[in-house]
Amino acid sequence: MKKLNISINLLQLQGACKATIKGEDCIVIRIAKSRVKPHQNGKAYLNLEAVSNKNGADDYGNTHFVVEPQTKDERESGADKLPIIGNGKEWTNEWQQTQTQPARTTRNIPRAQPQAQENLDDQDSIPF
Repeated sequence: MKKLNISINLLQLQGACKATIKGEDCIVIRIAKSRVKPHQNGKAYLNLEAVSNKNGADDYGNTHFVVEPQTKDERESGADKLPIIGNGKEWTNEWQQTQTQPARTTRNIPRAQPQAQENLDDQDSIPF
């Protein structure tokens, strides 16, 4: 199974800034209504896009970059594209699955039956 490990610089999101609230350092993100997608269940979602690098992996092994997609109005007005807010690496955990699962045999192999030894005195070797 392929997965993406993504790291996002929250301060690159539009409307993000550092703040101190009740003595604690925080990141506050003021997101425009046009970017938030409300759902029937009451939750709100921010869409992000992970786009594969045209030239393959970069010097750090990142195979994708993450951006906020432009709204239709932004595209039509010719507004500048939004900044890259993160990077991602494609990886797979197939090696874990093969190591943790025991190998299965597909055919039944009969076990060898021990041969009866009639006279142990005649043999030069010890029977165990």
